Amino acid sequence: MANAVPHKACAACKHQRRRCDANCELAKYFPAEKADDFEDVYHLYGMQNMLKILKSVEEEERDKTIESLIMEAKMRLEYPVHGHFSVARKLSIEIDKAEKELEFVRRQIQLFRGSDNQAG
Repeated sequence: MANAVPHKACAACKHQRRRCDANCELAKYFPAEKADDFEDVYHLYGMQNMLKILKSVEEEERDKTIESLIMEAKMRLEYPVHGHFSVARKLSIEIDKAEKELEFVRRQIQLFRGSDNQAG
């Protein structure tokens, strides 16, 4: 953006009460309207860790990295004890249950077809 055109400070600069300029590393990821996402990530990781994580990945991976940080922060808010692990565990249990049910249905189909030798 041109220096003459005023623009809103990004959520990170607004939080730090500083002027947001063209060199702001977080402006692309946390525009002013994403203040809630920034606050969640900031609360979980802090500013220095967030910047360190961003700098540790390649430029083309940074969008996905920020999405992951936002998702992890939201999971931590919703599930403060185990975070995303509790969601992953719950889904894993559901998958196991569905696989067992599928195997049962396959056996029932074999039984009704009258061929116990057929592989599913």
